[in-house]
Amino acid sequence: MKIICLIKYVPDTDQFEYNYETDRINREKSRLILNPDDKQAVAWALQQKKQDAAVSVRIVTMGPMKLEKELKDLIRLGADQVVLISDRQFAGSDSLATSLILTSYLRSQEYDLILTGTHTLDGGTGHIGPQVAELLDLNQFSNVGKIEEAAKNYTVVETLQDNRIFRLKIQNPCVLSLIHQMNLRLGFVRYENIDKNVDAQFSLVTNETLKLSADVIGRKGSPTKVLRNVVAKQTRVMNQVVQVDDQGIETVVAYLKEKGYL
Repeated sequence: MKIICLIKYVPDTDQFEYNYETDRINREKSRLILNPDDKQAVAWALQQKKQDAAVSVRIVTMGPMKLEKELKDLIRLGADQVVLISDRQFAGSDSLATSLILTSYLRSQEYDLILTGTHTLDGGTGHIGPQVAELLDLNQFSNVGKIEEAAKNYTVVETLQDNRIFRLKIQNPCVLSLIHQMNLRLGFVRYENIDKNVDAQFSLVTNETLKLSADVIGRKGSPTKVLRNVVAKQTRVMNQVVQVDDQGIETVVAYLKEKGYL
């Protein structure tokens, strides 16, 4: 089975720089992390490869060149190939332009399954998976919380829709957008692989290769008009650890009463 994971690195909600004059996040200066929903796609794919060496995992992302180190670590974790799509002409692309760019690359690839995340921390539109599927004329489903079975010709999933869980059998190839509630662990690079040379498995793709018109990429090719961004302020909550005894139970009950739950 050939699996392609479409991922995105997003600004860390604890360490990012926001330019209030331009109303944009400075991605070059902000710390970027692998989007939680997308991490589930990578974790599941690598899990399948670990169980079956015949599984091929290719990871594709759009972003700045500074992601090279993080992306190469995904190879050290077990991915066969990692592709970074990066070009100044792509800057400012909305979800539609991004989907067009990704699709332009994917058209030349072979795959049985395309995995991505349903939402991202920096936008949350949920557009990429469905738009890529539409452009490639593939079956797709979002909010996938469990992949029960992945065969050559079909995939069985559980998906959360309108507070109900549906079990679906989808014909391959297809696009599945996962959610972080899958709770799969990606793990860390083993000590002996930290300095492993993986250059041969890393590829950079620019618009020189894709040859997309400036009219459909970047800000010019993005019909979405953002009137205003709202920067969410995180409030840290103090945690209290209690023992599983009478005193601990009394503490929990008192807290629930204080909050109006009891």
